Formats: sequence, structure tokens, C-alpha cells
Amino acid sequence: MSFEQLSYLAQIVASVGVIVSLIFVGLQIRQNTGALQRNEHNSTMAQWTVIRQAIAGNRDIAELMTAGLSGERALNAADQLRLEQMLSENAWAAFHIWDRTLRGVFPKGAFEATPGALLCGLLRTMRGEAWWRSAKHTGFIPGFVLDVDAVLAKNSGVSVVVNEDTHDS
Repeated sequence: MSFEQLSYLAQIVASVGVIVSLIFVGLQIRQNTGALQRNEHNSTMAQWTVIRQAIAGNRDIAELMTAGLSGERALNAADQLRLEQMLSENAWAAFHIWDRTLRGVFPKGAFEATPGALLCGLLRTMRGEAWWRSAKHTGFIPGFVLDVDAVLAKNSGVSVVVNEDTHDS
């Protein structure tokens, strides 16, 4: 075998090695992406668990949420603040699922099916609706507000314009 033929053979072996390496790197990226998505899911679940456990583990908070949202009792300033903070926590936890859905971490429709539906239950109450009318203009990005309003409208039969730009990533 001549030196030139050995050179060609070495190039072929090197090319195969590069292809195998690229396949390996692709598999590693896929595995790492899966692990990152799982961490995002776990983080989201942890955020919601804090809220659920606060309500389930503390009767005072559960009563504040039920009686406060329905308007069945007057709230003093401290209870009004507590109720607003619980609504805010729910909205921010929902925001994280909305954001992760837009980034492709969660499947399309995850926001509307899960936290969007939960927010509807909270924001259709007397005090929940009043809080959202005020809060949506301070502290939440417009795309999220439009999508929450769209979910609220869809579940109440009122039509609104959905922000299509928020669904492009």
C-alpha cells in the first residue's frame, strides 16, 4: 500500500470518526435537554406545591381564600393584602407555565389546560376579578395578560383578540 493510499485511508477513518463523534454529541445533547426539561417540570411543580400546601395545611388561609374570594365576608386591610398575595402567587406560578410553554418546555396548550383553567376559577370570583382588573396592568407582561384574558373569555363565552405574537418563539 502506497503512502498516498494510506493517506486516503486515514482520511476515511477520520471522517467516520467525526461522524460517530457528532452522533454521540447529538445523543448527549438530547439527553441533557431531557434532563433540563425534567428540572423545569420539577421546579414548576414545586412552585405550585407551595401554594397548594399553604391552603391545604392552613385552615385560616383556606377560609381566607374561600370567604375572601366569594365576598361572603368583609376583609380588613391585612386579610385583603393576604388574599391579594395569594392571588399574585397563583398568577406568577401560572406565568411560569405560560412562559415555559412558549419556550417549548411544556407542550402547546399546557397553559390553557392547567393553570389557565385554575386561574379562571380564582379570577371569576368577585374579589378575584377585581384584583385581576387592577393587577394585570402592573407587574405582568402584556402577552401573559392577553392570554389570561383569552382563557377567561373562552371559558365565559366572551370573545377577545388573542395575542398571536406570544405563541411564536
